[in-house]
Amino acid sequence: MFWIYWDTAWSLIISGIWVATIVSHPDAEFVEIQAARQVK
Repeated sequence: MFWIYWDTAWSLIISGIWVATIVSHPDAEFVEIQAARQVK
């Protein structure tokens, strides 16, 4: 039961960091999309 709670908390933390990064660096999302295209 504990690992389910921890997994949810970890997902929220990662989502929070991701959103904060995009908010503070609006162009970061665009760079990430370009990098993903180059990998493919």
